[in-house]
Amino acid sequence: MTVEELRTELKTIISGLASSGFENIDSKIIEKLDKLAAHAGESVMQEGKRLIENLSGAMKAIQEGKSKAESGHIRLTALDFYINNLTDSEKTEDLHTED
Repeated sequence: MTVEELRTELKTIISGLASSGFENIDSKIIEKLDKLAAHAGESVMQEGKRLIENLSGAMKAIQEGKSKAESGHIRLTALDFYINNLTDSEKTEDLHTED
């Protein structure tokens, strides 16, 4: 799986969770997140892997009644921010000043 494919999959999941919330979590989404975390770990997305695992863990805790939806929303926001900045980082130029 390429980074672009991973990014696309994550954006789809993020969009779905943002609109449906964390009240009725589908176990298949958690399984998919766990697989995507493994793919992220194989690529250059170590921070992405950590954020995906955090979201997956929060969703499991919400399902078990050990956490609240707010925890899921915080982790979802962090992953969304990461994914959006990952996309933009390819267009960023390094600015160097001459001494």
